[in-house]
Amino acid sequence: MTAAPMLFILAAATSLGLGLVAVARRPRGPLRWSFALGMAGFAVESAAALVLVTQTDAPDERLFWLRTTKIAGLLLLIPWGVFVAGLARRGGGHLSRRLRAGLGVAALVVMASAAAVAYLPAFQVADVAGAFYAARVDVVGRMAVIVELVASVALLAGLEAALRASRRDARSRIKYLVLGLSGVLLGRFYFLSQVALFNVEMASYLITDVAILLIGNVAIAASMARDRLGVELAVSRHVLYRSVVVGALGVYLFAVGVLGWLLNRLGIGEELFFGSVVVFVSALGLAAVLLSEAVRWRVKRFVTRNFYRSKYDYRVEWVNSTKRLGSLVTLGELAPQLLGTVVETVGATAGVLYLDGAREGGFRAATAVGTRRPTPTLAEGHPLIVTLAARRTPLVLENGAAAAWFEPPVAQAFPEASVIVPLRWHDELTGFLLIGPEQTGVPYTLEDLEFMETIGEQAAGVIDTARLSEGLAQSREFEAFHRLTSFVIHDLKNSISALSMLSENALKHFDDPEFQRDALTTVARTVDRMKALLGRLSAAPEPARLRLEPVDLATLALEVASPVVKSGRISLVKELAPRPILADAEALSKVIQNLVTNAVQSIDGHGTVTVKTFEEHGRAVLSVTDTGCGMSEEFVRTSLFAPFRSTKKGGWGIGLYHAKGLVEAHGGTIDVESTEGTGTTFSVRLPIGDRT
Repeated sequence: MTAAPMLFILAAATSLGLGLVAVARRPRGPLRWSFALGMAGFAVESAAALVLVTQTDAPDERLFWLRTTKIAGLLLLIPWGVFVAGLARRGGGHLSRRLRAGLGVAALVVMASAAAVAYLPAFQVADVAGAFYAARVDVVGRMAVIVELVASVALLAGLEAALRASRRDARSRIKYLVLGLSGVLLGRFYFLSQVALFNVEMASYLITDVAILLIGNVAIAASMARDRLGVELAVSRHVLYRSVVVGALGVYLFAVGVLGWLLNRLGIGEELFFGSVVVFVSALGLAAVLLSEAVRWRVKRFVTRNFYRSKYDYRVEWVNSTKRLGSLVTLGELAPQLLGTVVETVGATAGVLYLDGAREGGFRAATAVGTRRPTPTLAEGHPLIVTLAARRTPLVLENGAAAAWFEPPVAQAFPEASVIVPLRWHDELTGFLLIGPEQTGVPYTLEDLEFMETIGEQAAGVIDTARLSEGLAQSREFEAFHRLTSFVIHDLKNSISALSMLSENALKHFDDPEFQRDALTTVARTVDRMKALLGRLSAAPEPARLRLEPVDLATLALEVASPVVKSGRISLVKELAPRPILADAEALSKVIQNLVTNAVQSIDGHGTVTVKTFEEHGRAVLSVTDTGCGMSEEFVRTSLFAPFRSTKKGGWGIGLYHAKGLVEAHGGTIDVESTEGTGTTFSVRLPIGDRT
């Protein structure tokens, strides 16, 4: 077997293998599936190109496999678009509705281009003997090439955005993945631009493109292996460094030999080879170096030391930290962002944030960067805690201090020149930051320590604010629970009141058949109300929603008021004009029951309760009037509809507050006229017909 087929086979096999490895890991989300489909697309494209370059003789065969290669190259752009969008979102980007619509339109354009290549003349293949050498690209083919070019640029832009938006830990994991995929896309962009410029698809383009794909797959595999090793293995830094150096030298010598061999066996011109593959590898290596955290920090230190008076632009750092931390209100959201801000700003290799455990006691590791297994908790009497409680300035670890205070994995991650920054708020130690040495290995300066002290003071304030926010949120939850139980108890009280009146009247009217029917109706309605109450208590809390339906206000008022006013000392006057409205019958029943029950309870001795329904100014009106004790003008003005305010002894003051809320939810209003010692009239005004 010659070298060219082996190159295609290796590219297809590695692409397919990487895709299978991705979906073999759990969890299998859209990101992994889109990556696997994209790699499968590369494998199909490489396999089709293999057949085209090595196995075709007739023009029809060459045309078929050239179309297949181009269609595969187009369709693989769709899963890669989904992958890049998901990667950007995972790295901190936001997949907006506009972007999703753009992805959908792009997918339609790509599929339309693939269909055009499949069914319309796109290429011209010469009828010559020998292996496939070149094909002329027609108008349809050029349009497909332009679509590929634009899509490749969009994917490259998305990869750049994902890398920029990623945080330090995530960036180190996806760096080689982005480099490998970007290199493959850049290689495709170069050869697509050549095809668009000269209208010729050459076999040498396909061979060189698949070589670039193979190299890109190596970078992607390195990224996947690095992520997996980072999770499962803990290798000595010294041994790992030596292994990487020796391995890199071996790979370099092996690559030089292989490149020389490929020049002779593939029959590719020296100019083309060194103008594409070697340039691609060099660019990939340069990008890897430029993305190195250590290199970046060495350059930054050189620039700040030689061109600026201070290392930090304090205004910029203050604005950045405020933007990142200002909108976070819980410790779960705040802790990773806070630690990431400090570690990135000072250029540390690792960091751990410890916070006061409050009820748990001691200090617990809230989040970590650069170390997988931080010491989980430190007791209140731990020597480090005692030391930090008595100081405000950062503590530089010297003479093996980390080994004395932390477990071995943490002590190895924080060697000499690490710093511990106490977080104090109102003279209390709320936590501390364990900051690893700088990326360049240079000891922290006095300016660094002062900056850490300042940002530690700000961090302590932000942490205290987050704790207060969490406490406030918890208080609101208790308030909501208290409000729910208040409504439940009030509904129970009304139900008990109805049953109490029923039992009181049963002694006088038990032999009356009409009373018996009303009593059964009252008991059945009370049972239904109690069942609904149990349902509210057992169901998950959710916003109350009205179930609007046609309701006759007069009929509903009669059904609710009659069982409540059955006492011989109180007479019920009914002036009910039929008035259909659109309302929630159950909610409106609660309003009427509250008003009528309050009217009955306000009468001491004999009296009258009058219930009216009528229409006024285009609204349905329900009025309930009693001849009871009435209310003072001041109470009506300041306390009537406020919760937990009542004129009745032992009253909860919940009924009218609840009734007002239900009426307003219907788009209505509730008014009151009361004279102390004379009586009270409540008027409920509701809209008629459909409400939008």
